[in-house]
Amino acid sequence: MASTTTTATFLAVFLLVASSASPARSCAPSDLHALLSVKQALGNPATLSSWSPASHDCCAWDHLRCDDAGRVNNVFIDGADDVRGQIPSAVAGLTALMSLTLFRLPGLTGAIPPCLTALSNLQFLTISHTNVSGAIPESLARLRSLDSVDLSNNRLTGCIPAAFADLPNLRSLDLRHNQLTGPIPAGLVQGQFRSLVLSYNQLTGPIPRDEAQDEINTVDLSHNKLTGDASHLFVAGRPIGKVDLSWNLLDFDLSKLVFPPELTYLDLSHNRIRGTVPVSLERMSTLQKLDLSFNYLCGPLPKGHGVIKHGCKPYAHNQCSHGTPLAGCQDLS
Repeated sequence: MASTTTTATFLAVFLLVASSASPARSCAPSDLHALLSVKQALGNPATLSSWSPASHDCCAWDHLRCDDAGRVNNVFIDGADDVRGQIPSAVAGLTALMSLTLFRLPGLTGAIPPCLTALSNLQFLTISHTNVSGAIPESLARLRSLDSVDLSNNRLTGCIPAAFADLPNLRSLDLRHNQLTGPIPAGLVQGQFRSLVLSYNQLTGPIPRDEAQDEINTVDLSHNKLTGDASHLFVAGRPIGKVDLSWNLLDFDLSKLVFPPELTYLDLSHNRIRGTVPVSLERMSTLQKLDLSFNYLCGPLPKGHGVIKHGCKPYAHNQCSHGTPLAGCQDLS
């Protein structure tokens, strides 16, 4: 599922940048020089065979696109086993770059270079499914035009840079499947996000409180070590589509929570959530995925279709410690 989402994002970025480009023109000499240096630093892979000094029009090369002025504005290298080495510092020479995609490159290693901050026009950054390691550079937050950052499925360690919360245009942040530690920075769970995915890390502490009312599509903080109250994510009047907080250590009362009617995916399983199943679930006609299992919920289930239509599995394995055990669904275990 993660690969499908990442591939869809990549295609969307590719079409966006490509749609604004006119037929290839002779590229800028500085871009040509930078691209040849990048190729050399990556071991002269056959994947980049079209990147040749024999062809002076780099806008006709594979794995890139140019803008109307002949400047390289999109580089996408993906699915190549012959790419070897670290992210080349020569990438910083592509100063008109709007989109950089390094995807499914197992031979890509080393740290994310701070020289990427030279790409002041960068809007879309994807470094995903590689063996890149080390900390996420705080300096990336200097790229004020960033709209989407995907650093998923790598070997990144350390904390999430607090300065990411200050990026004015960032709408999508995907850091899943790394080894990140520490808390979620205050202000990061902001209404400006359309998608915030931090799952499969080792993040600790509470989910920062945010009272923003803007629409957000996806919040996935699952498979971490988060604690405390997450009910503020469902503040009244804030539309939200998917929430996955499963496999954490969250502890709060679910009883009076009012879920937004736009919710299509809700997974709160494998936590320490208590109380009763809220009546607001009865009205959730759009909810396609529900899992409240492996918590400490008590009392009878609401009778509405929005609760029962999901069957018994979403309510299973709840260990009620104070009150009447969860009941109302046949074969509930």
